[in-house]
Amino acid sequence: MLTEKETCRDELLYAFNNLIVSKGKNEFSIREIKNYMLSNGTDSSEKTIEAHIRYRCCANAKKRYHATNYDDLIMLENGLYTLNTK
Repeated sequence: MLTEKETCRDELLYAFNNLIVSKGKNEFSIREIKNYMLSNGTDSSEKTIEAHIRYRCCANAKKRYHATNYDDLIMLENGLYTLNTK
């Protein structure tokens, strides 16, 4: 990934943007994102990545116990996620 220390959210957004470019579409499963991040040397665990996708960074998710939440992603009806472009 990048050379400076990043947060899981930074890496998640970087992964989404790179996958959009490589696949040509803005729609991904949790597995695709986790595989991309893990294969590119993330320090984040699979559980942390999932929590960020499902709750912390998802605009239409039920907010849980995180002090800060972001509207970076939108969960689609088919269980896939898309980068929020609003």
